[in-house]
This record gives sequence, C-alpha cells and structure tokens, in this order.
Amino acid sequence: MAFLLQLFRGFLVGMAGLLPGLCGSTLLVLFRLYRPLTAALARPFDDLRGNLVRFGPFFLAAGLGVLAGSRLLAAVFLRHETAVLYLFMGFMTGALPDLFRHARRAGGGRTGWLAFAALFVACLALAALQDRLAPRGQALDAGWGIWLAAGAGVGLGSIVPGASVAFLLIYFGVYQPMLDGVARLDPAVLAPVVLGAGAAILLFARAADWLFRVAEGHATRGVLGLVAGSIWLVYPGWPGGRQGALCLLLFAAGAGISALLNKLGPADDGSGSA
Repeated sequence: MAFLLQLFRGFLVGMAGLLPGLCGSTLLVLFRLYRPLTAALARPFDDLRGNLVRFGPFFLAAGLGVLAGSRLLAAVFLRHETAVLYLFMGFMTGALPDLFRHARRAGGGRTGWLAFAALFVACLALAALQDRLAPRGQALDAGWGIWLAAGAGVGLGSIVPGASVAFLLIYFGVYQPMLDGVARLDPAVLAPVVLGAGAAILLFARAADWLFRVAEGHATRGVLGLVAGSIWLVYPGWPGGRQGALCLLLFAAGAGISALLNKLGPADDGSGSA
C-alpha cells in the first residue's frame, strides 16, 4: 500500500512540476516529503542504495507524470491559451496568503523584504518590457541551450517551494513548444530538458536545504515576491464576453485549489518521513 501511495504521489508531483503556481515542491511539502527528499538529494552518495530503494519508484512515477501532464497541457494550452493562463494566475494568487503568513513566521527583517521587493520589481520590469524582449506570439529560436535552461527551470520549481519558473517559459514563448516536444518524446527537446531538470535538482537540492535552514525568512520572502510579480508576466489581457466569464471562473477555481492545498499542508516546514 505504501509503495502504491509513493507511486501515486510521484505521478502527481511530476504533473504539478509543469504548472506555474502549483509546482511539484508544493506537493512535496503537502505530502511531507520535502525535507527527507531534499536531504537525500543534497547528499545522494551517503546512502545511495537506501535512497534508490526509498525514492527510486517515486522518481520513476514523477517522470511518467511529466510525460502525461505535458501531453494533456500541450493539447489544452494550444486551443485555450488565455483561459489556461487565467487558471495559472489563480494557482499563483491562491498561494500568496499562505506564503505571506509563512514569510511573517519565518522572520527575515527588513533585508528579507528587500529580497521580496527586488524579485517583485524585476518581474514588473520584465512585464513592462515584454514588447521589446519577448512579444506575445513570438517564440524564441529554441536550441539545446534554451531547452537546458527550460529544464533547469522545471527542476528549480521542483526543489524550491513555491518557486515555479514556468511563467518565464510562458513569457519567452517556449512553454508550448516544450510541452509539445516532451509529449512527442522528441529527443532534441526531451534530452536537454531532462538533463537540465536533473542538473538543477542535484545542484539546488543542497543549496535549498541549506537556505531554508539558515535563511528561511529571506528565502520565503524572495519566493513571495517572485510569485506575486509573476502574475503580471503571464497576464494575457482581458478577453471580455463569455470567454471573460469563463476566465474568471477558472481563476477562482485555480485560486481555490491552490489555497486548499496550502491549507491541507503541514503546519511545520514540510519536514517529515516518506
């Protein structure tokens, strides 16, 4: 039973890793897997065999979740991009109250709020410069370097709670092509995305483990600024009419789901046993 539960959780985390505002690390905290998993990834060779037995099935299921999620999202995002973006904005908005409470509990003082302000303003600046840097509907000429960076972004969102950077992929026009490539198992896309995600998870696991132990307040406030500012990066404009009403419903649904998941999460920092 525990084995099947681990597979199910891994599948959900893999799917959530592709969703802005509902990143895989959020579910890791909810499932009380965040601290044990990041500790294992931070020092994978201390007990390599034990870690493979304990978390191997989880990662295999997470990989399947990414493949299934990319196929579904690619189809839906292609046909209903604006509506899906409002759902994503809802996910991000729903996470803000819990992130704010967490930031206040964790402390950090004025320098912590400086981290919030810096990332929030950086997102607003990118939003203001979108027509120059990444006009909507114009994708980057993606090569291996772009897909490596995209994979690293997915990996980062899987290891740092709340720090989904999929919104940057949407901003630069590579989100839909990445989903398409992963769903089609295109090696030119899949290989660098997997390498980038794996490298980011291994490299940032130790940093995240250290950061949230030593400077949790600063880290949490920085994530809060990133999430709050990222809403403006993906805002597609107001469609009006019936589509506008649908977008509002999806926004509310996304906010409700995100808030519920955060409310169901443990009262502590997500530590616990697998």
